[in-house]
Amino acid sequence: MLLIFLEYFVLAFIVIFATSKASYYVDELDKKSNISGALIGGLLLATITSMPEFITSITSTVFLNKPGLAFGNVFGSNIFNIVILAVADLLFVKHLFFNKVKTGKKTSGLIIIMYVMFLLPLLLSKLGSLDYDSFGVTIGISFNLISLAIIVIYFLSVKSMSEEESTNEEGFSLLSYRKIAVMFSFWAVIVIVSSFFVTTVADNLAMELNMSSSFAGAIFLGVATSLPELTAVITLMRLRNYDAALGSIVGSNVFNMTIISVVDIINFNDNLFGELVTDLALRENISLLLILGLINSIILMYALIRKQTKSIYTYIIPSVLIIVSYFIYIGLSL
Repeated sequence: MLLIFLEYFVLAFIVIFATSKASYYVDELDKKSNISGALIGGLLLATITSMPEFITSITSTVFLNKPGLAFGNVFGSNIFNIVILAVADLLFVKHLFFNKVKTGKKTSGLIIIMYVMFLLPLLLSKLGSLDYDSFGVTIGISFNLISLAIIVIYFLSVKSMSEEESTNEEGFSLLSYRKIAVMFSFWAVIVIVSSFFVTTVADNLAMELNMSSSFAGAIFLGVATSLPELTAVITLMRLRNYDAALGSIVGSNVFNMTIISVVDIINFNDNLFGELVTDLALRENISLLLILGLINSIILMYALIRKQTKSIYTYIIPSVLIIVSYFIYIGLSL
């Protein structure tokens, strides 16, 4: 048991370190190129920090045939990402982060729509009012219509991020484009390989601890693959780059939601969502993840659109609620 835990923490550290290094070279590209900093940060950086979720979701579904790990990984990571934002907000509470951030409202709204799209058919099928397979399509491969809709929403979110102004100050990089590309590619490979192995270790931990695969995905994979976002947010908050800090989280979350749709489409054997109907334990846990994820996303949206307040006690309410909801999920899932 101790050996498995040690393997998990070592691999998680490698994922964190490699993703952080890859993110560094993305930042160097931002400084060197004329591409919009907001687009690079919200799209490319978020994609890189979400690459562990992408790789582990494909591995757990295609290679391990454990869709519960994929669902738990993605939705658990999304909840933990917002917790990261809440924790950073409380750590730097004097900054009054949510009062100063100017972007992310449109993307946060699209994330709420994504949650509703995933949650509503699932809850209806649970009540016996709807067969989730009725959303499936077979044209050589089986996939879910919701997956296509989620992918469309993802591209809408990219468009939304590209229209938002970036507050990043322009910098200068001494690195060449070639060095940036080579070093980024190197660390990306490390991320891919270590993410593959951390998936198998998380599956072993789930069996050793007699945990459901979805809960193991939400805790072991969701937390480990979200630690790069934690490092990025704390660093950006220290630099008072509030829009970039928020963008790294909402961009990561919208990409994470799209991961399930991509995995569903490339999973040629079955409609991925069918597992949620036949596996009652999986359905219960994922329903809980989706409900709490939706609640946290609504709380985040409220923090972004509410009237500014100078009272610390009033200001911290959304962040406190987000953290409390995460511990509620852990307590209900044990």
